[in-house]
Amino acid sequence: MTFGIVRLFRATDPQKAADVTNEHLDKYNRKNAYIGKSLTRPNVLILATRYESLSEKAEMERENRDGKLMENIGGGEFLDLSLIKPVNSTTQGDSLNSNSYLSLFGGENSDVRKTTELSKQILEIDGQSLLDNGITTFQSIGITGTPVNRTFIWHGIASEKVAEKVLVDGVSQFHSEAGLELIRETAPLWTTKNRGFFQTLRNMG
Repeated sequence: MTFGIVRLFRATDPQKAADVTNEHLDKYNRKNAYIGKSLTRPNVLILATRYESLSEKAEMERENRDGKLMENIGGGEFLDLSLIKPVNSTTQGDSLNSNSYLSLFGGENSDVRKTTELSKQILEIDGQSLLDNGITTFQSIGITGTPVNRTFIWHGIASEKVAEKVLVDGVSQFHSEAGLELIRETAPLWTTKNRGFFQTLRNMG
């Protein structure tokens, strides 16, 4: 089974936190972690980790403790922490493997199942168009967290040029009219809407 943990971390020293975390991940040859820095709050990092089993998670947590990772990153606080299930990926699980920026949209949702079904249809229509423009996409569903009924759409963006377009005008410019019609149907299902934009400091893979 594949699942992930997403941590939103406000670091006392974000550069130190990123550098120490990168060194730790390299030491243990980890290929399953993504680090991004918020464009609007540069002391906030998004730390996403993909696991294939609970035993893998337990082993990596042991390595983190033995390596004193939390002690070495320089302090801070977790703003949000959730366990997620990835669905509807355009790239079969490697959407965060080769990106320069990450656009993240979502929040609390009134009908996660319907949103998932509609998102699948959107990617069936426009997934290739997004890939052709250097945008990988997947949806995450909350398994734990407060509230648990949250779902997010992740867009990994390969280039700064495309990132600037997405930052200003969103991803709608890369969708067909059929895809946009489904997006208009899906959008009201989010009862809270949040958007984050991050510069990639470390890719998975």
